[in-house]
Amino acid sequence: MKKKIVKKLTAAILMGCLMTTAVCVPVMADSIVIEEPTEESLKDMTTDIVKKQVKSGDSKKTKLSKLFKYTEKTYGYARTTSFSNKKGWEKTYAKKMFKDKKGSCYHFAAAYGFLAKQATGYPVRICVGQTKGFSGRWQPHAWTEVKIGTKWYICDTNMDKFAAKSSGKYYLKSKTSSAMKAVYKAGSYVTVKF
Repeated sequence: MKKKIVKKLTAAILMGCLMTTAVCVPVMADSIVIEEPTEESLKDMTTDIVKKQVKSGDSKKTKLSKLFKYTEKTYGYARTTSFSNKKGWEKTYAKKMFKDKKGSCYHFAAAYGFLAKQATGYPVRICVGQTKGFSGRWQPHAWTEVKIGTKWYICDTNMDKFAAKSSGKYYLKSKTSSAMKAVYKAGSYVTVKF
């Protein structure tokens, strides 16, 4: 009788310890597995969005257009006060945009960049530089560029959505055109890779 009571009391104490501190006693360590919550990967996030927004039979240019419109329509603006161009920033910013549904030009550029890459396989990069498309004065900015054939094209979802009289003006525009050279100054590039 005493053995049963001791076993039950020991089990109750161990269960209480596990529930309150999530620490296992050494005797039971091999039999208990505590799983960490998993975070959805950037690849999974973009795959889900692409599947919902484009059709498999769409041309690559149609996919780019649909995702450009989706990004403009779906995401809102939230200012970033201290951007840091550290390695891997683009992945962090894209995931944050997909989760929070708002962000700065850096978030817009990263989100669209990964969507475009996932949907088309084209070479895609994010440019961090300057623009005078919002105010007429040069200011820090980021945008997406997609390479089709031998030419790079600007796809700036943030500028297209928020600059005055800009609808369609900053989608798939040749980087080397005089109109785009007057608005953008490139600084550094990040190649979009999963």
